[in-house]
Amino acid sequence: MSKLTTRSTSYNSAKVEQVLIIDETATTRRVFRAEINDVKVSTGETLSGTIIHQRKGLNDKWEDIEAIDLTRLKAGDGIKIHLRSTPLKRLFDGLQQLYCLSQKGVFLGEREFVVEEASKILSIPENRKLFVQKLLEQDFGEEIWKELVDNNPNLVTRLSRARIQQERSEALAEFENSLADEELDESYWQKFFQSNQWLFGFGLNYQFNSVLSDQPHIGGINYTGLGTQRGDFLLSSIAAAKFTCLVEIKKPFTKLLFYQKGQPFIYRNGACLISSELSGAVSQIQVNCKTWQETALNTQNDRTLHPLNIHTIQPKGILVIGRTEELITDTSVATFELYRRNIYNPEIITFDELLARARFIVANEQSDQKSQTEEEIIF
Repeated sequence: MSKLTTRSTSYNSAKVEQVLIIDETATTRRVFRAEINDVKVSTGETLSGTIIHQRKGLNDKWEDIEAIDLTRLKAGDGIKIHLRSTPLKRLFDGLQQLYCLSQKGVFLGEREFVVEEASKILSIPENRKLFVQKLLEQDFGEEIWKELVDNNPNLVTRLSRARIQQERSEALAEFENSLADEELDESYWQKFFQSNQWLFGFGLNYQFNSVLSDQPHIGGINYTGLGTQRGDFLLSSIAAAKFTCLVEIKKPFTKLLFYQKGQPFIYRNGACLISSELSGAVSQIQVNCKTWQETALNTQNDRTLHPLNIHTIQPKGILVIGRTEELITDTSVATFELYRRNIYNPEIITFDELLARARFIVANEQSDQKSQTEEEIIF
């Protein structure tokens, strides 16, 4: 949470307007809705709340799912809610912040707080908040931003970075939760990566990649127009001279190896058999790269990209597929790693490896921001 708002419900109680998101997918989520009571401040019993399962409704808003009456459960029946390590840690961290907030007591009416760390929850002065709100209501937002840029450009930079960090943290949480949902298809992941291009920003081979087109037409007249073959992304490296790169996205639960009776199938000489999904995807992107190189040189693509100094010379392919946690034996690990290391093109990366990269990016940005003081964050 970056901001918390409390609204009093009585002289000694208040509700927290924002919910603590424990885990979330594209369609469902679990949240904690907190309430503060300052009657027992001396004993620390200042927080209560409810864990709620929500589903996204037709209006794209989160709706509470009706509660189950536990008193009507029959003998032998029960309800079990399993929380994985990441959602449980998120709940723990959120409760720390909420308990720290509750120790400040109950304020009548509405009150806003800025959260930096569990131990640093700062109240926003009401008169300053109202003053800024009045300026924004009168469409002075652009003037406020210009004054900030002119008078405190470092603050503007920090605010922008904080906003980007918040968006990336939310995307990371969605990434983590969505990996557990087997019903999500390739189109979901294509849209998710399109909305979060920073995941490919630290490109493979340490090049920075940017998205030229999603679902590009490989064999058509123009990469944005009609075509006979389609890929998931067309990237280009970022430098004085830029080079195109094709990305193909499968699903996290796509098998990397062929299995028989739940075990990796040993082909011969201690080598596992690569799955048809993986070998087929490799062939698919190899053909797409070949077709793209041939058509880019002889079609409108060259006339469109060449003025931008974007070139197509043996385009690199990136294949995002499966998860390494499926590799349960040393033989399966060796088979998969040797297979992808000895393929010149495409570069094969699994969903969990891409997630680890996203965690690294977000964690490093968070550590940079923690070095700022409270005065630099609150204005």
